[in-house]
Parts: sequence; C-alpha cells; structure tokens
Amino acid sequence: MGSWKDLFIDMLKLTDEVKRLNRSVERLDSYSVEMDKRIVRLETIVEIAKTQQNPTEQKNIKTR
Repeated sequence: MGSWKDLFIDMLKLTDEVKRLNRSVERLDSYSVEMDKRIVRLETIVEIAKTQQNPTEQKNIKTR
C-alpha cells in the first residue's frame, strides 16, 4: 500500500480528471441542445414545404 503522499497525489489526479470530464459533459450538453434546436427548425421547414406542395392538405388542417 502506498504512503499518504501517494494517496493524496492520486486523489488530486482523480479530482482533476473529474473536473475535465465535467467540462466535457457540459460541452456535449450544450452541443445536444443546439442540435435539438436545429432539428426542430428543419422539421418546421419540411412541414411548411409539405403544405405548400399540397394545398388541399393545408385546407384539411384548417378544418380540423
């Protein structure tokens, strides 16, 4: 078993690693939120394009 100095150094290394991983998770979270927003915009564009191609479908949507 290592000395208390070795254990303390290992603990500091682990702390640094956890902080690094936390930053990575925060970046990934931000990235996924931005991707979600982009997907919603794309879905909206597709829906608008569909209704412009089929004007009868647009009338059906209004009567519902």
